[in-house]
Amino acid sequence: MRELLTKNPDMPFVYLKVAEGGVYVQPTLVQTVLGSCLGAAFHAPAKGIGGFFHAFLPKNEEYPQYPGASVFRFVDTAIDHMLAAFARNGITPGALAVSLMGCSNGMAGQSQGVGIKNIEAAYEILEKHRLKPGFADLGGAAGRKVFFHSGTGEIKITKLESGAKCLLGPKGRAVKAHPRKV
Repeated sequence: MRELLTKNPDMPFVYLKVAEGGVYVQPTLVQTVLGSCLGAAFHAPAKGIGGFFHAFLPKNEEYPQYPGASVFRFVDTAIDHMLAAFARNGITPGALAVSLMGCSNGMAGQSQGVGIKNIEAAYEILEKHRLKPGFADLGGAAGRKVFFHSGTGEIKITKLESGAKCLLGPKGRAVKAHPRKV
């Protein structure tokens, strides 16, 4: 993705932290780091508009201790919010390409944990809207660094080293335990 920034030095760049997301009408490079969280990319190829969110928990109703939380904190409300935002731009769900990533379970067995619950919630809410992801890179033990080009829908995923810990660095940005300049 570095080449995208080199070719397009004026392209806006957004780093999403947990419980953040958005729809980008002009081409934007979005980056995030995912562990057990779900990242979802939505792209309207005909209009060159894309959206991405970084959700922490599966369903809003299961976590009443977070009243008034960002819609992007939960997989279900994030998907509903994204689809409503695209609808406001005249884009129906059927015109969207959907991609899902993240939801690692490095600390728990593969049959349990918030990562698995996030996957289940994503497929459930997408099915409710009659959508299926065209691409999914989900589960496993490793976290992921993700880049998304909102104008083209291009996604680049780099798996973090097994056992690498994601820490919050300057300005709340996630970094590997042994960061190096990129």
